[in-house]
Amino acid sequence: MKIIASPLQRAIDTAAHIALQTNITVTENSRLRERANWGDLPEQTFEEFIAMWDRCTSDPDYLPPVGDSSKQAGERLASFLTELTSVEPPDSYIVLVTHGGLITDFLVNTFPEHELNVWHPDFISMQSQLIPECSITTLIYGNGKYTIQDFASVAHLI
Repeated sequence: MKIIASPLQRAIDTAAHIALQTNITVTENSRLRERANWGDLPEQTFEEFIAMWDRCTSDPDYLPPVGDSSKQAGERLASFLTELTSVEPPDSYIVLVTHGGLITDFLVNTFPEHELNVWHPDFISMQSQLIPECSITTLIYGNGKYTIQDFASVAHLI
């Protein structure tokens, strides 16, 4: 089993808690960072950040003044996952500690809308609100494709 975290402190802190329970060392990878973060653009207000975020979500090709477009972020995670599947043995368990926006960017860019709507009837329009902090989304990789086994589960927090 591996634990790989985004280099952002909130992800590192979450990964450290998982590592304490599993006795597995955490590694960091910048490809797990969010598409953009408030504070990345000097003097940007929180309201301006939210407007930028919402525009990226509604227009996946929109390139914000800082960070990645939604499409670029999803492709970044897809590329990282492809790399992992090529070097890790089959049936490996890999815990990625990343961010809700990056997860939904990947899902929206990877799965057809009807498959996403199984998890929420308006998945694409609601994507920014679907992944609570510390939730778990489980993907299974086999035969060259991903399957969503569980989405944004919080059962472990109860």
